Amino acid sequence: MRCTLDSIFKVGFGVDLSCLDGSSKVGIEFMKAFDDSNALVYRRYVDSIWKLERYLNIGSEASLKKNIKLIDGFVHKLISTKRNLLAVQQDYVSFDKYHPF
Repeated sequence: MRCTLDSIFKVGFGVDLSCLDGSSKVGIEFMKAFDDSNALVYRRYVDSIWKLERYLNIGSEASLKKNIKLIDGFVHKLISTKRNLLAVQQDYVSFDKYHPF
């Protein structure tokens, strides 16, 4: 799963999570939340009271909610960073086109 996650983020977003070598604390936290969320969602198929747990925000549903919040925050930060980077690159290209050195 780690290799797949690293590959998807590298190709899709141009970001290296560094999950395989363990050098990125944020990448490791994201990967753990992602793996745990997969397991917790899968658990819903066998747990008949998951809706009650979600309503009361207890048990595995509370963990899932926390993990989804972490994943959501990570992805929003990644998108924001990429948009800012592209805007700066676009400004530089526009400036260079109209004001050659």
